[in-house]
Amino acid sequence: MDLSQTFDQLGLAEIDDYLKREQEEHLQLDFKTIKGANLASADDRRNFARGLSGFANSAGGIIVWGIDARNNAQGIDCAVAPSEIRQLKLLLSRLNEFTGQAVSPIVDGVRHKIIERTADSGFAVTLVPESQSAPHMAKLGEDRYYKRSGASFYKMEHFDLEDMFGRRQKPLLRMSLTPTNEDDTTKLVVRLKNVGRRTARHAGFMLKFENAEVVGVSGDIRNVSHLNDRPVVTFDYPAGVIHPNGIDLIAGEVHLRSLVQQMPVAVSATIYCEDALSQNAVIEIPIMST
Repeated sequence: MDLSQTFDQLGLAEIDDYLKREQEEHLQLDFKTIKGANLASADDRRNFARGLSGFANSAGGIIVWGIDARNNAQGIDCAVAPSEIRQLKLLLSRLNEFTGQAVSPIVDGVRHKIIERTADSGFAVTLVPESQSAPHMAKLGEDRYYKRSGASFYKMEHFDLEDMFGRRQKPLLRMSLTPTNEDDTTKLVVRLKNVGRRTARHAGFMLKFENAEVVGVSGDIRNVSHLNDRPVVTFDYPAGVIHPNGIDLIAGEVHLRSLVQQMPVAVSATIYCEDALSQNAVIEIPIMST
């Protein structure tokens, strides 16, 4: 499960589970308390700026507002008690307001949401994606660069900044799957788009299917199910490139037949290209009709 999915699924049950099992903070999870929902405290604003800068300059992360983290009886820094926030809607407004002011340059894709235990009281959550435009300086009284290491934010050293400013821009591929029912099969159109800042070379993907058989493929997609113990298709684009121009590349079509009716088809996708980490995701496509 990636950070965006974790953020979307995070609710009151998950918050209570963090508290019950004394969840430790880690590379992509941080707990914060605040003095007031209006973020009038300079400490609150600086904590927000550090969090955005540190996570964006590292691997991304999630901040849960309203949980007190400190050393427990075993000396482990973890969630020990709730510190529920009143006026959650005000806090959400302030987080949205300060997102554009907390770091420079602005971090794309930051999201916030509230989790109520009672009316307008409970917790807030911030998603900070890994940035393709790092480094980002923390503002709001900080004017420093931060990074995330382990369970803490640290000021970046000179060599960190030299490395980050000199880092090559990276491609970033996104996949979309468009299903269309056709008689007793479903046609799945597969598209790739480069939303990064560098041309993607040697791009490809692999799709594994649950609750479906592959009955046909088209375009540059290959059916390699006979080489595996499950339905699998692959795509390789060694001779071509995908430019970061926001235009979809249609890789081809996959024709599927459902094995168990009235159940969704799960697609496990792995996407890759040169000079970028591979990405993994699980996608459900709608129930196929007979």
